[in-house]
Amino acid sequence: MTQPSNERPPSEKAADLLALAAAFAQRCGLDLNDPALVERFLADAAPRLKGALADPTLLYGTRTERMFEATVLSLGRFRLFKTEDVGRVHAATTFRAPDFRVVLDDGGQWLVEVKNVHCEDPQKQRTTMSAAYLTSLQAYADAVGAPLRLALYWSRWNLWTIIAPDSFRRPAGGLRVTMIEAVMANEFARLGDVSIATKPPLRLVLDAATDQPRKLSTEGLAEFVVGSARVYSGDVELTDPRDRRLAEILLLYGEWQAAEPFAIMGDEGIAGVEFVVSPEEPSDQGFDRIGSASRIFTRHFATRTVDGDQVIQLNGAPVPEWFAPLAAWDFERSQLPLWLFYQQPVTAALEVSAHPDKEQDQRGSPSQDA
Repeated sequence: MTQPSNERPPSEKAADLLALAAAFAQRCGLDLNDPALVERFLADAAPRLKGALADPTLLYGTRTERMFEATVLSLGRFRLFKTEDVGRVHAATTFRAPDFRVVLDDGGQWLVEVKNVHCEDPQKQRTTMSAAYLTSLQAYADAVGAPLRLALYWSRWNLWTIIAPDSFRRPAGGLRVTMIEAVMANEFARLGDVSIATKPPLRLVLDAATDQPRKLSTEGLAEFVVGSARVYSGDVELTDPRDRRLAEILLLYGEWQAAEPFAIMGDEGIAGVEFVVSPEEPSDQGFDRIGSASRIFTRHFATRTVDGDQVIQLNGAPVPEWFAPLAAWDFERSQLPLWLFYQQPVTAALEVSAHPDKEQDQRGSPSQDA
């Protein structure tokens, strides 16, 4: 049963809210049992909350952190993932806790600082980090003995990269990196990011319910009640639930172009509507790339959190069932032709999982997801 949106989950506690109220009480010299505490706390919080909601940099930055978390959870390739920059830190020098800690499949750990990068010119994408900021992050990472990584979201390209900062440090101690440099050094594959290719086109057919009214309006719009839905790879109907679910995800949130839907006519009027997606410039290799898992998920996340240029939610639910099956995909029996490309940073070759009608050991150049 779906939980009403105005009710808190049973596991949610008010500890964070209590901590904020306690800090406010201490700052104002109030006891926690002072009858005036609640009213004064709310009066103090309201203008600050309004200010935060009106700060686009804060909203987009926080949304990007939540999007990274949901993306990693959806890719599903980790042992542990937790928020790192919460709670009090006592240190002998200036430390800045990165946003997240992740324990990788192989037992290694990363501390990950997330940054939203938005440059107006799509062809000139770069970001910098001051020496003081980077040094404070590195000091924390050194103190706890975990490597530091930067997760950069290039918002103009809807593109994630995870990089080790050492290669991009400037002589003065800061950092400067372009998007192309970050793509070449990208380590997101270690968390399960994968570039997905299949044979075009993908098709979704919505069949009209035959016991309900169905017609074409005077404006040419199909008016009917959907009775069933079918998903196709080319002319092959996908009946296996895993094939069908992945094809639906690729069709809805992948990078192929959607043609105008067209009506299917039957003897008794409209029989349904068909939607088709295919690459804008198909290749001659028998398959085409439809997008990386991280980009596909972030498109989905955007539909839940952004309306135009306005952030309407910070959080979106992860969907680990989308991409977890890729780790053990049954290429032999699947009706959905599939090629999976896992990028290695810089000079390493791609590891490719190929559909059985292709060589199992295909190799190619590092994928540039842009």
